[in-house]
Amino acid sequence: MAFNLRKLCVSCRDIESCIDFCVVHKLLPSKESNKCIDCGAEGKVVWQKRSKNKNVPYCLKCSSCHKESAIAVKTWFERTKLTVAQSLTLIYLWQLHIKIFDAAIEAEVSANTVVDYYRFYREVCYVIITNSQREIGGVGHVVEVDESHLFVRKYNRGRLTKHEKEHIWIFGGIDRDTKQCFALRVNRRNKETLCSLIKNFILPGTKICTDGWKSYKDLEKEGYLHGIVNHSVEFINSEDSRVCTQTVERMWGTLKSEVKRKGRESEHDDLYMFEFLYRQMQRRNGQSEAGAIFLNFLEDIGKVYPGR
Repeated sequence: MAFNLRKLCVSCRDIESCIDFCVVHKLLPSKESNKCIDCGAEGKVVWQKRSKNKNVPYCLKCSSCHKESAIAVKTWFERTKLTVAQSLTLIYLWQLHIKIFDAAIEAEVSANTVVDYYRFYREVCYVIITNSQREIGGVGHVVEVDESHLFVRKYNRGRLTKHEKEHIWIFGGIDRDTKQCFALRVNRRNKETLCSLIKNFILPGTKICTDGWKSYKDLEKEGYLHGIVNHSVEFINSEDSRVCTQTVERMWGTLKSEVKRKGRESEHDDLYMFEFLYRQMQRRNGQSEAGAIFLNFLEDIGKVYPGR
């Protein structure tokens, strides 16, 4: 049976079970004897219940050099003031797209705390996506690329001049076959910027489908096949029905709906896009249930905060 919120509650019924759960999912170091990073002694480091951190009340002690360190050092729980159960609950609620005020009630924390932790989760997504990003496409593959206007970031209230607004543009692409994708914010949509990004993210020999934006006109000189659809006239190229950008535009539609649902807070943070890409990556890997995504995300937190 799939992992769900009820199983999480059972796993986190007390502090000891919470810690055991975190050890299993590599958020905290193993309870087995480890090598001491201070003196290098093998199998001399053991757990002891002495830590000043009341949420994770254990330390690692070396029986050779007698040095101690809290087990939460350099882990997700190092500086948190939340209990382990609250931390895990918030992660699960975030995976379910639970709104900030509802999550605050369920986890018994303030709304500001939820805002901060949701941003921390997006930072994890940023690291995971950045480290796992690979070139997409290749010979025989079709990649649709497009740039899109996401929103206007406003610096002041009331009537704004054009210099007080920042238009946020994003650029990205998606492989029709594998559904691998990339997306990032761009400050300029000129030829040099977009062509440079295409060469970084898309393999040579790929057939690239774009709209008629002038910055794409020399893609064939860069070693790509190029199909163009003129959106002012048609949605699909009348000569070749395979030349369209509907897949990437659907991706933008999903991303924009996510941004709108998250509200004003997302205007101060570009990391929501990496959260979107992370969720897309999970779906490509066949993870559609919230419980499975939750367990995978715990694993990824452990990669970003591996501890000592």
